[in-house]
Amino acid sequence: FWFWGFFLILTFPLGLQTGKFADRTPVWLMRQAGRYMRAFRDFSDKYPFRVRSETPDIAIELSLQPFRAFKTDAVIMFSDILTPLPAMGIEFDVVKGSGPVIFEPLRSEHQVKKLKKLDDPDK
Repeated sequence: FWFWGFFLILTFPLGLQTGKFADRTPVWLMRQAGRYMRAFRDFSDKYPFRVRSETPDIAIELSLQPFRAFKTDAVIMFSDILTPLPAMGIEFDVVKGSGPVIFEPLRSEHQVKKLKKLDDPDK
């Protein structure tokens, strides 16, 4: 079960999607908006990126911090493009100050052929 590292915090008045006029401007904030928050940084210092992203309770708390602070209407969580890599046999982490690092990059056709296939959840 993965709660991966991105979420949107939004202020989006109900009914706006049906063409009604809003009494305020919709605002979309990415997860990075929480990086300046002390509580978010405390989690970052205590837990590595993948633990924060793959542990539901932590991911939920990190999502709710700016939600509570800005009193937005909702939080939308969605999966990052890197999410399937470990299931395919590609280990990575996000290194503070560097970004995503794949520990054993694929450099040959043989390595690609050795990847685990992902099952289609709809089948």
